[in-house]
Amino acid sequence: MKPRVTPLLPLVLMGFLGLLTLWLQYTVGDGSGGDAKAVGHDPDSIVEDFTVRRLDRSGKLLYTFSAPKMMHFADDGSGEVLYPHFVQIAADGGNYIATANRGTINREGEEAFMYGNVLFLREATPERPEFRARTEFLHVLAEQGIARTDHTVTISEGRSTLTGVGMVVNKNKQQFMLQSQVRGIFDAPSRK
Repeated sequence: MKPRVTPLLPLVLMGFLGLLTLWLQYTVGDGSGGDAKAVGHDPDSIVEDFTVRRLDRSGKLLYTFSAPKMMHFADDGSGEVLYPHFVQIAADGGNYIATANRGTINREGEEAFMYGNVLFLREATPERPEFRARTEFLHVLAEQGIARTDHTVTISEGRSTLTGVGMVVNKNKQQFMLQSQVRGIFDAPSRK
């Protein structure tokens, strides 16, 4: 009786083609051509000691954003910064300043999230004392002039001290609002 090779030939040929396909995939994938692996959230650039200035149409300074170090991510255009320093210019001289241990900014740079030891203040003017708020998180919407948090916040303005959970500051309306669990001492200025 003769052994039959014909039924085994297609199996051997399929095995050979499978091995050839794996070899080609391995060779092309590890080579210097194209994107073989998916893009991750890895920094594509690191910038040190930078300052971004935003101007209006007439060239007037609206705000600055600076930090000693920023990592930019190509996958979503965001940036992570260490020790961010944000200054929004006010017409009356009472600029709004926010600092933190770290932060993130979106692709357009108009929205920032600040984390850890956040200090948000409005500089004193001849008419108003300094406004100072401390919290652990702050969401800054620079174009709208709004800063907000849903964390515990401690505010001091002159001799007044307030604490609460959640705060919204509107620079354009020159208002701040504590949202819940508000406690403190409010020292109303004397009327003359």
